[in-house]
Amino acid sequence: MSKQLSYQLYHLIKRLTKAEKRHFKLYVKRNSSEKEPIIVKMFDAFDRQNEFDEEKISKVFSDLKPNTLSNHRAHLYEQLLSSIRLLHNHDPSIRIKELISYADVLHNKGLYEQSLIQLSRAKQLASKNKMDILKLEIIELEKKIETRYVTGSTPDRAIELTKESQELRHQFYFSGSWSDLALKLYDYYLKFGPVKGKEQQEQVTSLFIENAPMQENALGGDTIFYYQSYVWYYHIIQNFPLCYKYAKLWCNLFDQNKILLEDEPEMYIRGYHNVLSSLFFCDDVKRFREELRRLEVFVDLRKDSFNENQLIQAFTYLETGKLNLFFLEGKFTEGAKYCDVFENKLKAYESRIDIHRKMVFQYKMASLKFGSGDFHGSLKHLNIIVNNPVSTLKEDIQSYARFLSLIVHYELGNDDLVYFQIKSTYRFMLKLKDFQKVHAAIFKFLRKSIYMDRKSLIPYFKELREELLVVIQDKFERRPMLYLDLVSWLESKIYDRPVEEVIRSKKIDKGA
Repeated sequence: MSKQLSYQLYHLIKRLTKAEKRHFKLYVKRNSSEKEPIIVKMFDAFDRQNEFDEEKISKVFSDLKPNTLSNHRAHLYEQLLSSIRLLHNHDPSIRIKELISYADVLHNKGLYEQSLIQLSRAKQLASKNKMDILKLEIIELEKKIETRYVTGSTPDRAIELTKESQELRHQFYFSGSWSDLALKLYDYYLKFGPVKGKEQQEQVTSLFIENAPMQENALGGDTIFYYQSYVWYYHIIQNFPLCYKYAKLWCNLFDQNKILLEDEPEMYIRGYHNVLSSLFFCDDVKRFREELRRLEVFVDLRKDSFNENQLIQAFTYLETGKLNLFFLEGKFTEGAKYCDVFENKLKAYESRIDIHRKMVFQYKMASLKFGSGDFHGSLKHLNIIVNNPVSTLKEDIQSYARFLSLIVHYELGNDDLVYFQIKSTYRFMLKLKDFQKVHAAIFKFLRKSIYMDRKSLIPYFKELREELLVVIQDKFERRPMLYLDLVSWLESKIYDRPVEEVIRSKKIDKGA
């Protein structure tokens, strides 16, 4: 048995609901003379496992030859997918494809008029749900029938189909271009994070200009990819007010189109995540609370109708918002306590959340615990990031984690570790070209202070604070300060106050 397909089967079966499992068994047994077909026995063997174990599965079916077992495995996988498709045929895309397949069957039987009726029903459904790719496929099938056979259609039918086809192709050019651009920008962000200087900003701007459609107004605000492209562009170059503007327009597009909202709620949720992220970076606590509440209400009202993918998206972005709110309000102790609750919630979704999102969650929890004074707890989360084997992605988080780890070890008095990590972290950041003035100032301070008496460091803390206040006037130098407020950390040392108390007092002064 192929281990890869066995692994896929295991995860597919574990994702099934009770209703889907029950429907599968009824579906398989409907035409079977066997009391319990072998693929049902195989299904149960996978379903009983709490963790995937290929050897146990093979032992259960040790009487079968490897080729026979492999065939049953492949058959089980296909039958599972067929069963799920039939159970969820209320989904518009599945129903449209089903009608297209009916049209193909009727066409092959020479029943052209009946075939066109099925295609007409499919096209109406595709138009209603704005599924233009499927609509174009339907039109091409209609053209095929109309050009080859006498169907008795209206005299202007050929002109109508040609016009529809041309309009859709025109739309696809622009929506496809915006889609490609959005994907390229997202890929850039995953690899490199936000820009770290003017040279990088010019590089991203060139990427945007070279790949954006020539006629910007053509199908601009009519496609979600248009807003996605602008959201990613402004997020990467750290223009968060404009990022918020386009993220809000993204959400407004769904608010104005209830059919689109029903069909793609995960894209609406993703849009709200970008709204919240922009407000977080703008330090706009009031509007952040309001938008987070709107997202919570939306999810609460619709979660019972969400599929599994939509539930994962809702969990990921709601929890990200909740964690970010602790930073905005300066409530680190409260946030650190919530981390324990959040980690238990995360276990239910852990295998279904991508590694990049997990790393971001770990960094947020590490930062909250650092702010609360729980340095050992912070280090636990930082080590997960630093020891992660996928070191070529989410490089900004990798850098920040190593940098924060230095500060944590300094707080814990692990001077020898600090001395060793200064060198390794320095090399890592140089390799990634992520070495900023903020980092240079901290490295310089740590080198000369790690073996000094901490009580005699007040003048050095003051000196470093003044240096950082000048450095962060440059917007490209502020990024390391988003979660780790180094200025407040230094003030906590200067005035002998907990760092949370220093940050919280600033938030209160701003009305948070």
